[in-house]
Amino acid sequence: MKQLTVLVPNELGIAARLTTCLAKRGINIEEIDVESVEDHGIVVLSVDRYDEALRVLSDEGFRVITQDTLLVRLEDKPGALAAVALRLKDAGLDLRSMHILRRDASSTTASLVCSDNAVAAEVLRDVLVVDRRS
Repeated sequence: MKQLTVLVPNELGIAARLTTCLAKRGINIEEIDVESVEDHGIVVLSVDRYDEALRVLSDEGFRVITQDTLLVRLEDKPGALAAVALRLKDAGLDLRSMHILRRDASSTTASLVCSDNAVAAEVLRDVLVVDRRS
């Protein structure tokens, strides 16, 4: 799965501007996380048309960083995410981002970005979800 990370100023209407420019092109946002820290913001999203979204956002002046992510499916219980983080730490991998994408009664699906996604995929092969979109 590919993930877009957009670095934005923390200003009124920035989320509206970003989502509207994608909507005008008919690009569907599948997951989004918006965070602000002081005068900066970070928007992490996945979309149905990755390459076009990257072009649109760049053309609109947004600073976009692209990353490949790993999808994992875990039992929805306390400590499940901690166990993944510990496995990565024990393998000497830096966990750079973790986002919960979906939860249902029994499982949680999360996206991860690690210092070495190929090694992380091996470490987490028992919980890895094969993503047909990437």
